[in-house]
Amino acid sequence: MKHPLTLIIPLALVLLFIACGKKEEKVTGQVTLTFWHTMNQEEMVTLDGLVGKFMEQNPQIEIQAQVVPFSDAQNKFKTMAQAGDAPDIFRAEIAWTPEFAELGFLVPLDDYVSEEDLGDYLPGALRYNQYKDHLWGIPQVTDCLALLYNKRMLAGAGVDPPATMDDLVRVAGTMTSPGKGRYGFFWRGDSYWLTPFIWAYGGGLIDEDDQQIHINDQGSVAGLNFYIALRDEYGVVPPEVDFANDYDNMLVGFKTGKYAMIINGPWATADILAGEQFSDPANLGVTRIPRGPAGYGSPVGGHNYVIASSCKDVPAAYEFIHFLNQAEHQALFAQKNNLLPTRRSAYDLPGVADNPIIQGFRYQLEVANNRPVIPEGGLLFVDFTPNLQAALNGNKTPQQALDATAEAWEELLRR
Repeated sequence: MKHPLTLIIPLALVLLFIACGKKEEKVTGQVTLTFWHTMNQEEMVTLDGLVGKFMEQNPQIEIQAQVVPFSDAQNKFKTMAQAGDAPDIFRAEIAWTPEFAELGFLVPLDDYVSEEDLGDYLPGALRYNQYKDHLWGIPQVTDCLALLYNKRMLAGAGVDPPATMDDLVRVAGTMTSPGKGRYGFFWRGDSYWLTPFIWAYGGGLIDEDDQQIHINDQGSVAGLNFYIALRDEYGVVPPEVDFANDYDNMLVGFKTGKYAMIINGPWATADILAGEQFSDPANLGVTRIPRGPAGYGSPVGGHNYVIASSCKDVPAAYEFIHFLNQAEHQALFAQKNNLLPTRRSAYDLPGVADNPIIQGFRYQLEVANNRPVIPEGGLLFVDFTPNLQAALNGNKTPQQALDATAEAWEELLRR
């Protein structure tokens, strides 16, 4: 039998509760919450200001923020969670979220996030929090790979940024002068950087619904064949690549005018703008990676705010992450660090709406691809990259390299 008091709750209040989708639990008493994150020094300046502002507005909640090296964060959180002593709040890389949820380390937030907020979040960023019919976090920041180009160099050669893969070959060829050590494009021996070409040619990774593996499909092989042809057939990328240092070499070459175009994410823009070629920030162009026969491709990445299942006060913890994720606060991170907000409304705010770098990445996000939201998602590139490098070195054919990757993924999914 229902408690008699439930019979006199006004229907309007019931409907309001259902509409907002948020628990009625309130923060009561004094509470201290630990918050682990992996932000860099520049981001921490913004974060520290917001943490202080939150505690001024909520004196009953103390936030103890701690930076954890990104390389250690995933395993450190898992170790602490297994001992029942995880930080109350954690900034998790998007691939970690379904893994932590599967292990029982997170609190589902279905009853805390309002319908208004759900509608404001970018679908691709929100998707990484949705696993097994529950919402396990809220998206803090998103990112994607895009085509970055030196506007002055392209304009000097009388060419526009490439819109298609055929254009990429043509434009990069115009910008290439091997005798001077200059190349129109630079590609990496990292499989994450290959994914745009996989999708552009009709390939795929893993179907999260039926766990079918598509990395060695015909389209995936075609994407890798084109990637290799940029060097072997068209000669628009350097003939030799030092895989161990190719990321740093790519940035140095781009900043000094050695390479006219690269593929990278928003996290790299602060470094790039410190380069001699980009002393005028307006010289940095950001646009979509050229489309292939099957369309566009770019991996959506980012980080989520999650709450540990051992959290001392879940309503207080959600109050904090909801505060950090307000549109105006996301805009602060965007303005200072060229980071991509996860709220649609943040892109219309001053300092974001008029930032051409952020808007260029947003243009790419419109046609970007989600990686599979599965517990194993963070491990997909462990075997993929060595196989890609074997293909680039000529030790395996593209088909052999992607078949080997598929076999490794099959083993991973069986664990």
